[in-house]
Amino acid sequence: MQLELTEKTKLEAPPDQIHDWLSDLENWPKINDKIRSITVEGDKCIGELVFKGKTIDFAGMVPEDDDPLKVTCNIVVQTSSEKDRTEHLTVVYEIVPQGRYTKVIERVIFERSIPFWGWLLVKFIMLIGKPTGSTHLERIKEHITAENERG
Repeated sequence: MQLELTEKTKLEAPPDQIHDWLSDLENWPKINDKIRSITVEGDKCIGELVFKGKTIDFAGMVPEDDDPLKVTCNIVVQTSSEKDRTEHLTVVYEIVPQGRYTKVIERVIFERSIPFWGWLLVKFIMLIGKPTGSTHLERIKEHITAENERG
């Protein structure tokens, strides 16, 4: 089975502002404290992040897309010191206008399939587990709200 993690929130901001903010890869360290370094060149980035207590390399790209209600980032993570061991995942933000609010849905989709029991275990942990700190969407909300108050 393919593992997909989903989170939703509502923001009091226009869809185009949310799209522009999410499309700017330099904003991603603001919402993901696991990112230790990032270098952005256009729609591509490389950097380091913490995964299972180790610092590992990653590369990402936001493909050109004319859809103002979606931001997709394809990510490759080097999961071990051997250069040939990588994991691929896709992060998709769907932006849904709802009057003065905008609903944002974050989907993290892992390319590699996992056994059903592994998928079930992850879903169970997500259901009953209490995440520490703010989620990515809560951090996006904080930054966009702060921008709107300044501006």
